[in-house]
Amino acid sequence: MSATLQRAVIINDRSAMVGGASNLAILSARFLASHGVDVVFFAGDEITAPAPVARTINLGCPPLTLQGKAAAFVGGLYNAKAYSALKTLIAEDTPSTIYHVHGWSKILSPSIFRALAPVRSRVILHAHDYFLACPNGGFANFRTNSICTLTPMSARCLGTQCDKRGYHEKLWRSLRHVIRQQLFPTGAEAPNIVVVHERMKDYLVKSGINVGRTHTIRNPVDAFSSSGTAPWLKKSFFFIGRLEPEKGFADAASAARAAGAPLQIIGDGAGRALLERDFPDVIIHGWQNRDGVARLIQDARAVIVSSRVPEPFSLAAVEAVASGIPVIMPSEALIGQEIFERNCGLTFKSGDILSLSEAIRTLHADDTLVRQMAMNCLREGPSLTHTTATWNQALLDLYQSVLASADLQKTG
Repeated sequence: MSATLQRAVIINDRSAMVGGASNLAILSARFLASHGVDVVFFAGDEITAPAPVARTINLGCPPLTLQGKAAAFVGGLYNAKAYSALKTLIAEDTPSTIYHVHGWSKILSPSIFRALAPVRSRVILHAHDYFLACPNGGFANFRTNSICTLTPMSARCLGTQCDKRGYHEKLWRSLRHVIRQQLFPTGAEAPNIVVVHERMKDYLVKSGINVGRTHTIRNPVDAFSSSGTAPWLKKSFFFIGRLEPEKGFADAASAARAAGAPLQIIGDGAGRALLERDFPDVIIHGWQNRDGVARLIQDARAVIVSSRVPEPFSLAAVEAVASGIPVIMPSEALIGQEIFERNCGLTFKSGDILSLSEAIRTLHADDTLVRQMAMNCLREGPSLTHTTATWNQALLDLYQSVLASADLQKTG
């Protein structure tokens, strides 16, 4: 008889809500604790308030980007403090304990996988990004801001400068990848992996990862509006995201200008100065909390997702669709084809400004098409993702399945 989940150790770089992976790690920890599971939240950062759960272990380490070069170089490859603390925690292990790793690349380092190796059968790796498969975590060339088609860690990969900071950083990330693989191999023996979209498996396979125990659990999404926002009556197109080159914000601005359509941007970053200089007609709202986004998005005719890299899960796109707002996004985006097939938006070739401008022009000129797509969005949106409740239940089901599988391995 398989063990019943009694304890969950949630492992993540941060214990504060500072991004998608951290937000979901904390969301799951609090849900499990509210349902009687003994939860330990193991984090690399300093103590935050409020803590995710009653028992939160904080190592007190700053993110690598805030450390000195020497400390970041060494600690990013192998954080000895993280290994020691996690090993001590695992000494309390029971057969009914699950270890769920959400994020490790910003503080914790590959050292945690050395500690986790003895309980490997009950470890779950959550692929919020591609760091399990790709040294730079994105299957992207951040120098050309394009999708990378090379096999990770191949000779061509190692010889290509694709990192934002420099080739030395690429080599360091590659070394980190080798260390993680040595401490927690993912080839011959399949690890328990959660991907946020089915097509992520193709990228994992490309890097030699055994996907025999890979499970798809799409991220939870809450609509900004459950009844729709009548986008066919609006004029502005919206871009939501960081103003970094790989996000394609300049492509969105150039294409909107070519199509004669007004563009508003929710987000901030290093690219803001470029927009203010070259695209003074674009309205920039800066960073907004959820309430702020929900208020502004009421004026959207469509949302543009113009990322030049293969986003594992485009939250902006799915939130827009769930709110009855059509989306324009690259055909290369993992969820792009589904949105197009459900007639909830249009796709274009990543990095092709002409193709993007044509899509914008189409929706800019056709109120009837936008209205039809808006109705399709409200109908089809729920099939694209999870609600918070169904996401938490999917995790519970997975935990129980992993415990059952671990029991079979032990008795087999």
